[in-house]
Amino acid sequence: MPSAYLNGDWLPLEDAKVSVLDRGFLFGDGVYEVIPVYNGKLFCLECHVVRLLNSLSEVMMDSPMSAKQWSSLLTTAVDKSGESLAALYVQVTRGADVQRSFVYPETPQPTIFIMVNPMSPSQRDEIKPLDLVSLEDFRWERGHIKTTSLIAAGILKNEAIAKGANEAALFKNGYLTEATSANLFAVIDGTLVTPPKSTSLLHGITRDVVLELAEQNGIACEQREITPAELRTADEMFITSSTMEAWPVGSLDGSKIGNGAPGIVWQKIDALFQNHKVT
Repeated sequence: MPSAYLNGDWLPLEDAKVSVLDRGFLFGDGVYEVIPVYNGKLFCLECHVVRLLNSLSEVMMDSPMSAKQWSSLLTTAVDKSGESLAALYVQVTRGADVQRSFVYPETPQPTIFIMVNPMSPSQRDEIKPLDLVSLEDFRWERGHIKTTSLIAAGILKNEAIAKGANEAALFKNGYLTEATSANLFAVIDGTLVTPPKSTSLLHGITRDVVLELAEQNGIACEQREITPAELRTADEMFITSSTMEAWPVGSLDGSKIGNGAPGIVWQKIDALFQNHKVT
């Protein structure tokens, strides 16, 4: 039976409940992280904890724990789960208040929730390239914060699905930002390109690992703005996220990217990542 951590208690997941007055429930007033688990170990734990602390700071919420305490708690959650291949989800909200108000409580009592969901090794048995559609990125201007307020991303994701695609390539002010829940890479004129970090997109941990692996292994890469025209004529595309790792894109707006199959650069990146994640 899956277990969860909620405000100091370990309990069955189905028994984990919060107050209807919790600000996470009423306002989406919270932040979260998703951390992959490989061979029972949290991947890039320190980087994820730093991003969690940064998100808390950005939404003006004091962290209830130090970085060291967070790392210990998250590691304990994985150990208790007994999972060797999984995704850990941790969420921190501003907690329950006596009334519904936009004003933050003077002495908030944060709600901390953690669960560990097993992942199937078979999800990578067949690498089927994704189909993407181009959509306007109408989300708020602080996309670098990993907030639980995800309704805009949900709308865009479901619009993409309604159009027969798996995901969306989002554009703001004429330039690519990211997908609805992943970063985007393209191979343009032989160079691996991804949008630069900004407040319009999530500063992905997997994104950073891919860039580091590319630089270490002689794969030309660049962080710069990408136009819709460049993306449509790219030789390759792939997305990166904590749960999808690096996953190829086969088409954009109904037109093939390259020959529609996983590209050579993606194959190199994927091989490097698969080796890196277990070392």
